[in-house]
Amino acid sequence: MTDQSLYLRGLAYTVGDAVPLTEIEEGDPEQVQLFTRLGLRHYRKSPLSLPELCGRAVGETMRTSGTAPSGIGAVLLAPTVESIHAVGLDYPEVARILGDHGLVDAKLYGVTLSKCSNLSAALELGSSLLRANDYAEVLIVVGDKCARDRDRFMDSAESVLSDGALSFVLSKTGGDYELRHLATSSDLSHLTRTFDVLAFVDNSVKNLGRLWRAIPAELPREKMEKVFCGNYNMLVQRALMRELGTGREKFHLDNLGRLGHVFSCDVLINLVDYEAATPAAPGAVFTCLTVGYFRWGCFVLRKC
Repeated sequence: MTDQSLYLRGLAYTVGDAVPLTEIEEGDPEQVQLFTRLGLRHYRKSPLSLPELCGRAVGETMRTSGTAPSGIGAVLLAPTVESIHAVGLDYPEVARILGDHGLVDAKLYGVTLSKCSNLSAALELGSSLLRANDYAEVLIVVGDKCARDRDRFMDSAESVLSDGALSFVLSKTGGDYELRHLATSSDLSHLTRTFDVLAFVDNSVKNLGRLWRAIPAELPREKMEKVFCGNYNMLVQRALMRELGTGREKFHLDNLGRLGHVFSCDVLINLVDYEAATPAAPGAVFTCLTVGYFRWGCFVLRKC
């Protein structure tokens, strides 16, 4: 990060209705039983299309952020679904989202390839755009939806996938949270390597550990109020706790059984829900961790 301060505001999300794992269509009963023992009890299924989910989140962000549509210099769409057996966003549907919210003059960018680290990738691109241009705000939208219930169990066995969307304004001028640190790491050898489940999880945990330990000293890790990561099963959560050297109390796990894994969205969904239940004092600092197939992300937010 440079000296130019950036902020997040207008965090808003929408998710589908809660469905017990036992009701998943074509679900393997043994897999459902295993996931249930590991803390996953529901997934979120929405009758809305992905564009409709994204449109709802964008509408709430624009309503609550205090940002005029004319102030948004760019819109970054970051869906994961093109690589996870599901439906995508067609150009006319994207145009409708922009038109419905007065964003027709904003530059449009797509952020993909990073799977559930698309949020970190979008933050990187959004930060770069703000520092390279004369506009003050960009709108970031992440959202995903599974087309078939049988595809909801992740190949890595980390979690069960849910439908939802999240959006927020990344701004130079102020907001609810200051982005104090942002870093990603990549290992492109993953594009050609074959992993078993345990090896993939172990590698992801080690990459997140390296990013955690690289957080600048002026943001003491021991003083982080909470660590937010994806809603992965408890085996993954415990491995991550060991790698980071933190106790369970540092992790927000309330949404694990309630939401499932909302692709790129649930890290910040977890922050929103935590703050709704336990409002943090100004100055509180949070770490957010994201996992993709070959990219991992870590960013630190300070409450304003």
